[in-house]
Amino acid sequence: MPRIVKVGAGGDEIDWKEALKTLRADDMLLLKPGFYELEQGISACDVTIKGTGASPEDTIIDGYISVSPDSRYVTLENLTINTVGEKNAIFIPYNADTYLTLRNCFIKTEINENAALALNGKCTVELYSSRIVNGSVSFFSGSDFRLEMNDSKIDYPVTNYCGLALEGIGTAIINNSIIDSSLNTFSDTNIELVVNNSRLRDVHLAGQTWLNMLNCQVYSKDDNAFTSDDECWLNITNSVFTGGMYLDGATTMLLQNSHCDRLMAIADTKTTMTNSLCKSHADFQQSAKCDATRSTFNGSEEFEFFLSVNGEAEFKGHDIVLNPNGATLAVQDNATFRSNVLASDQKALSVEYTNLPNVNILGLKWEKRK
Repeated sequence: MPRIVKVGAGGDEIDWKEALKTLRADDMLLLKPGFYELEQGISACDVTIKGTGASPEDTIIDGYISVSPDSRYVTLENLTINTVGEKNAIFIPYNADTYLTLRNCFIKTEINENAALALNGKCTVELYSSRIVNGSVSFFSGSDFRLEMNDSKIDYPVTNYCGLALEGIGTAIINNSIIDSSLNTFSDTNIELVVNNSRLRDVHLAGQTWLNMLNCQVYSKDDNAFTSDDECWLNITNSVFTGGMYLDGATTMLLQNSHCDRLMAIADTKTTMTNSLCKSHADFQQSAKCDATRSTFNGSEEFEFFLSVNGEAEFKGHDIVLNPNGATLAVQDNATFRSNVLASDQKALSVEYTNLPNVNILGLKWEKRK
């Protein structure tokens, strides 16, 4: 039968080491506030470990936890795991089939190439009101996973490693969370990714990633703050990209009620924009296609062209707004630009083009760039 085991130094409590020695399946360990050593780590199996302090910082486990391959679940609640050295704070092996739940936990590691949460095998991972500091949450190649991350934060202040790495196959659902690092998928990734009401530093997608993003902010100002390659499908609504978006491969993007500072699309990408804004520059190259409705394209002093279409690219616009701010529209090579313009900050639009028949602009006077 499941037991409730009180751990501490009181009269009705048992010692930490004794509790670990006599641990049974389905036990719940209730830890009094204090420090608990796990120098050699622990292989956890079908157990709940819960701190009874007022906050996670009141109950600190110094060490690391490995989930046993035959464990059905491990639950950690209201405690801190402090891991030093080149160790994963929590590790799930490749042959696992398990649940890992963190509620109101604080996971802290040293900054290095090792993940704070290293997750393999078949696993469901739940992060509720938890914080991961100085390490990543990483699902590795071959994993079959489901991630639910709610009201949580990954704080990993590095640029050479990613904060949330999603390889393998599965589903990741992120709500009301902060990732002060990068979110990455990879060429062997095949997942559904849902991100709602969250704030992320930068995002890099590859493989077969199906993204649904709502009410989010990607706050990096870099040109490649948001990138997508391979066969990704993106459905983005009511979101803000402070820096640039870069689309490559066979990416398909639906962008609605959103705005970015810069947008570049190349290769065989397809972009559909509705009620959206490019603040400084948009560039469509090679065989990229864009269909924009009631969207706005602004110019900036940083760029010669506020909107550029070249190679074999195609741009179709419906009731769009063009605010060049003195910049030029470029339609070069065999690219085509066909649009009706609803409004503009200029009486006449300056256009640099290669083939006159490939330019068709209604609703606004335009002239060849001199």
